[in-house]
Amino acid sequence: MKPVGIIGGSGFYELLENPRMFVHNNKYGRSSEIFEGMIQGRKVYFLPRHGEEHKIIVPRINYRANIWAFKELGVEQILATNCVGSSNPDIELGSLVIPHDFCDWTRRFPRSLYDDEVEAYHVDMTPAYCPDLRKALIQAANQVKPGHVHDQAVIFVNEGLRFETPFELKMFRKLGADLIGMTTLPEAVFAREAAICYAHICVPTNWCLGEQIEADDFPRLLKQGIEDFKQVLYLAIPTLSDDRDCPCSHALDHAILKK
Repeated sequence: MKPVGIIGGSGFYELLENPRMFVHNNKYGRSSEIFEGMIQGRKVYFLPRHGEEHKIIVPRINYRANIWAFKELGVEQILATNCVGSSNPDIELGSLVIPHDFCDWTRRFPRSLYDDEVEAYHVDMTPAYCPDLRKALIQAANQVKPGHVHDQAVIFVNEGLRFETPFELKMFRKLGADLIGMTTLPEAVFAREAAICYAHICVPTNWCLGEQIEADDFPRLLKQGIEDFKQVLYLAIPTLSDDRDCPCSHALDHAILKK
């Protein structure tokens, strides 16, 4: 079976059997560290966005190199995890959320895998995430945290490093934001441009409601979120099939090619 890619924070190394760490250099530069190992008999490549020791801050993540590394390693499916803020009072802190759509509010990153190429693909982002991977994450999440799973949410991504102002949060909520994060994009776009299936699961660790952030519960929610992510991934990965017939797998077949 083909390998599965996992993108997340730190804390997932112990999921892997006999992990081996390496760095992948490609035409987009140096990737974050990658850990190769096995989960329930399936080869997995785990990539911590911020590096092994969390030294890569958000604006310096080389998303293109990370996604292209997976492409060259033969990965066709990526499951990602994110700790985020909730701007929807109905999406409680500590719950598990599998977004169905996003809004890209990032500004400083490259916009495409192809913006330096002579030929450029204009890929369709409908749906925004792979429906098959979302289904696998939703089913696993409902086993891990029944009654505390949300399978419909729009995430707005603003690369930080600062948090949003009260007015920005008000604007995002009016535009329909349920979650606000910093690292999902442009990762998801580059995956689609590489014809790689991508979906992610989030845990809200703070409120984004225009009030001062209360940090007291953050460490507890973060720790619990990481444990929930591990269980979800452990359950979801064995259910993934190599037989892809989703929009992601045909992304370049139907893309508009500009020369």
